[in-house]
Amino acid sequence: MDRIFLKINQMQINQKTVIGILTFIVMNFTFSFGQNYYITLDKDSISCRQINFFETNEQGKMVVFEYVNQNNETIRLKKNEIPAIEKLCQDGVLYLRMPLNIKKPDGYYRYGKRVVKGKIIVDVFDDVTVSYRLKENFDGSFNTNGVMKKNIEGIYIRRVKMPDGMVYDVSGLKGLKTIKIISKYMFECEEYKKIYFSNPKYETCTFEEAVADYNKICK
Repeated sequence: MDRIFLKINQMQINQKTVIGILTFIVMNFTFSFGQNYYITLDKDSISCRQINFFETNEQGKMVVFEYVNQNNETIRLKKNEIPAIEKLCQDGVLYLRMPLNIKKPDGYYRYGKRVVKGKIIVDVFDDVTVSYRLKENFDGSFNTNGVMKKNIEGIYIRRVKMPDGMVYDVSGLKGLKTIKIISKYMFECEEYKKIYFSNPKYETCTFEEAVADYNKICK
């Protein structure tokens, strides 16, 4: 009788061990896929243990892509070896293909970053650089009074995806009109509207911070 009881206990322990191992494997795979993966334009999803890095050329095309696959092998792809990647997630940070012209999704593009997740989504590509140099006079000489000229170069793209699937371009001066549309929608949430107009932080906060707060308040 004792032997039978011992055997049953051992079977129960073994079952718990197997279940525990399987649960760990599933959780580990889910965590890995949730943190590191890429999806092609053909909607193929590839999970990775790790995405090491990717590089793009001046036109935004990916020219180097290195990752570690599920067999723990380091894979480095170059130029034409790289599939057309729509989005990739590196350690939980999502990068995605953003067309320069929102009306031409198959045209030139850059890989931007998702900066706000939730009900309203904000994606940004930013390679703008700011530099200062001595202001040049009309005759070609440089200002001797130390007056500096500000130079801004590069591309900045901000796209906002609304709950109904509509995507707006909110970049530069042309984004002022769309910001009014987005803010009108956000202020339909009375709780957010009340907090927004009573909290002085919204006088100086960024657009992304305001949207992130909306997503927390108006779920």
